[in-house]
Amino acid sequence: MKILDQIIKRIKNLSFEKQEKLLDILKEWQQGKEREFKRLNRRSEVAVAGTNRVIQTDMRDISGSGVYINTSGKFAMDERVRVVFTVPDFEKPFKLQGKIVRVEQQGMAIKFEDITPYFKTILDDAIWKNQSEYKNSSK
Repeated sequence: MKILDQIIKRIKNLSFEKQEKLLDILKEWQQGKEREFKRLNRRSEVAVAGTNRVIQTDMRDISGSGVYINTSGKFAMDERVRVVFTVPDFEKPFKLQGKIVRVEQQGMAIKFEDITPYFKTILDDAIWKNQSEYKNSSK
């Protein structure tokens, strides 16, 4: 049984009060250190379609809230784009709307927009699963 599965099983057996206390401890441990969503730092192909152009490149990292892509071709800040990508070992490609939130010399950051909390959870779960498998295979 994986560590995360063991932790979840034990947490489910705790009283509500102890679960709340554990959540407070976890928040304290992560304060200032963690983002809302885990990042997956693995390259994967991505297509980005803007108003007047489409580029195909690779991503540097991805999370449940956005993606950073490597590209010298730039889109404008705040431009709305359509992003299509796959998470390694996940069956279907993700097709999301996003907005350019940062443009740098080596690439740009896209924040996903108009996705439901449920869909964010699916993406975050795929990233967590992939992150765990990647760490285990690199040991």
